[in-house]
Amino acid sequence: MPWLRYIPGLSLLWAQVAFYIEPVRYYTLEGEPYIELFLGVDATSVQLISTNGGYGGTVDFALILKNDKDEVIYADKFRFILPTLPDTQLTTRQKLYTDIRRLRLPLGLYTLEVEATDPNQKPRPQQVKAITQFEVLPPVRGFAYSDLLYARRISPSTEEKAYVRHGLTIEPWISNGLIVDPDTLFVYGELYHVDSLTNDPYFLRLRVLNAQTAQEVPELHFTRRPRRPAPFEAFYFTLPLTKLPSGIYLTQLELCRNDGEVLISWYRRFVLFSTKEPLVEGTETEYDAKYGFPENQLNELLSAMTYLATPTEKSFIQALSTFSEKKRFFVAFWKKREQQLGAVPFKEFLQRFEYAKQHFKSSMRPGWRTDRGRVFIQYGPPNDMQFFYNEPDKYPYQIWTYNQIGSQGQVIFVFYDPDLITNEYPLLHSNKLGEIQNRNWRAFLLRARAASTGETEKYQRFGSGSAFLFRDDQTIGFTRDDR
Repeated sequence: MPWLRYIPGLSLLWAQVAFYIEPVRYYTLEGEPYIELFLGVDATSVQLISTNGGYGGTVDFALILKNDKDEVIYADKFRFILPTLPDTQLTTRQKLYTDIRRLRLPLGLYTLEVEATDPNQKPRPQQVKAITQFEVLPPVRGFAYSDLLYARRISPSTEEKAYVRHGLTIEPWISNGLIVDPDTLFVYGELYHVDSLTNDPYFLRLRVLNAQTAQEVPELHFTRRPRRPAPFEAFYFTLPLTKLPSGIYLTQLELCRNDGEVLISWYRRFVLFSTKEPLVEGTETEYDAKYGFPENQLNELLSAMTYLATPTEKSFIQALSTFSEKKRFFVAFWKKREQQLGAVPFKEFLQRFEYAKQHFKSSMRPGWRTDRGRVFIQYGPPNDMQFFYNEPDKYPYQIWTYNQIGSQGQVIFVFYDPDLITNEYPLLHSNKLGEIQNRNWRAFLLRARAASTGETEKYQRFGSGSAFLFRDDQTIGFTRDDR
C-alpha cells in the first residue's frame, strides 16, 4: 500500500496557527551587529472569513524579548493581516506571509517568547506559544559574514512593499529550514571587509551535503567567479531541488583563495520534505518471511529507524497505527535502502541497535533512546572512545572520535554526565556538520560544576537544546582548526 495514504495524519500539525520565527544576524559596514526578526505565517493554518472582494484572515501576535538576566527589554503586540485571497482553496492558501522588524541590541544572549492567536478560529481562539533564543555577537573590526537566509525568489530589483536588501528583492522562505516540495531554493548572504582577511582574489563556493552522511550531493556544487576583496558583498546562489529526495541537508559556503585554499567555511541546515518521491511498497508476506519480529519489538525498531529516516519517512512512522501497516512500511523502508549506494543495511542497523540497547542504557530510557545510542546507531561505532571520569571540578565526560563520516574527517562527539546518577550522558558538543555545536564545551564542564554548588548559571535549558548551543537551523561558521 502506498505510503502517501498516511499523509492526512500530518493535518494534526496544522490544527492551530502555524508560524515560524527566524532571527537573522547582519552587520553594518562599521561592524555593528543587528538582528532582522522574521515571523512567517502559514496561510493554510489561518481561518479565513469572507470580506469585500474575497477572503481574509488575521493573527494576533504578542512578542516579549528578554536578556540573560530575564529582564524584558522589548515587547510588542500587533495584528498580522493576510492579503485578500480570491477563494479558500488549499492551493490558493499554500503560502507563507512574513513580518519583518529590525532590532539593535547590545552583546548578549536573548530569549524571544511569541504568542499567536487566530481571533476567527472556531469554536474558540486558541493561543500558540513558541520560544527561541539567539545571541548578539560583539562588534567586529574586520572580516565578518551574515547568517544565511533562505528565499523562494531573489531578483535584482527594488519592488514596492517587498523585502529589499542592497538592490535585491527577496521573498524570504521563513520556515525554520523546512522546505516542502521546492522547485528552487535561493540562498542569500553578505560578506563584510573581505579586504581585511586577504589581499588576493577570492571566490565563493557552495556545496549541498547530506547531513546524515556528510556526503556531497554531486549535482549541487556551485562556484562564483573570482573577484578582488572589497568592503562589502551581497551574494546569492540558486539551487534547483526538484530531483532532490526528502532528507536533511546542509548548504555549506566556503570562501577560498584563487589557489583553492579554504579561508572560512559556514553552513546552514535545511530539511526537505517531498511528497513526489517514487513509492516503494512492501507486503506482510515479505515481512513474515524475512523478519517476523513481534509487534512490541517492531515498535522499538521503527522508533530507532527514525535516526536513519528521511523527514517524509519520519512522518509516516508517526502515523502508523496497525500491526499490518507497520509490517508493510518496515519492508518498504529496507527494500528502498537496498537500492541506495552507501545506505546502512538492515543487518548492520540491527547490530548497532542491539549494541546500543545493551551498553548505553540509563535509568530513564533504554540505550537506543539515549544520545549515545542515537549517535552509535546513526553513525556506527567510533574509531576511538576516551573516558574522563576523574578530572578535578569537572563532570565525567566521554569523547568519541570518528576518523571519517562521509566526506568529513576527524569528527568528535562529547557526552557528559551532569547528574552523576542516571548514566544518561547527553550530547554536549560535536563538530559534525548538522549536530549541536558548543564552542565553549570545556569551560561549560566547569561552569556546570559551579552551578551545582549554588553559583549563578545564566544558561537555561529549553526542550532538548540549550541556550549556549546553536539552533539546528542557525548559520554556523568554523575554520580548519575548529574542534
